[in-house]
Parts: sequence; structure tokens; C-alpha cells
Amino acid sequence: MNGGVKQGDIIKLDMGSGLGHERHGYRPAIVVSNTSLSRASKLTIICPITNTDRKSPLHVRLDGLATTGFVMCEQVKAVDLNKRRHEWVETVSDDILWDICDIIQGSVEVETVV
Repeated sequence: MNGGVKQGDIIKLDMGSGLGHERHGYRPAIVVSNTSLSRASKLTIICPITNTDRKSPLHVRLDGLATTGFVMCEQVKAVDLNKRRHEWVETVSDDILWDICDIIQGSVEVETVV
């Protein structure tokens, strides 16, 4: 359903053109959606990876992998991997995946208005 990738996989894909601060071009990204979402929607949720250390609390450093850089958790994007050129690179540890998903979840929590 999603080009054979699974949650926690780092892939390289053509992200197309972007505007402003959006990532674009052929670059690495990490798959953050689970298999259930990918099957139901035929879309895969990813976060791009950059080599620039912006010292952002929304970025997760990739350590101990062939892929270097920082996962940009604020740039969540849904893509159709059945229609985009992509290739599998490697899979991150559960600890890294948990850190990424924790930041994403915290970014979309409903804020209580007082």
C-alpha cells in the first residue's frame, strides 16, 4: 500500500517543489505513520531530514546510523509513495522513533483555553 515501507524507515524520495521553508527535492525522510493509516488512506506520513543543526527543540538528531542529520518534526507531510519515486535506506531504533512521535504528538495536542 505504501511502497513497502514501514514506520521508522528512512527513505529517500522526491518531495517535489516547496515554498518558503518547506523541504523540497530528492532527500531523506522518515516514515512516521503506522501501517493501519497507510492502508486506510493510501498515504504515508513522513518528516524530512536535514543536515543543518538549527538547535531546534522540534528536531531529533540521528545518531548511530548511516543517515546523518536531524528529523524535522514540525514539517509533517502526507505523501503517496505509490506515485513518488523513493528508495529504502535504513530503519531507526525504537528510541529515536519514540522521540519523533512524542514531539509530533505534543505539537498537535489540543490546548486548553483558560
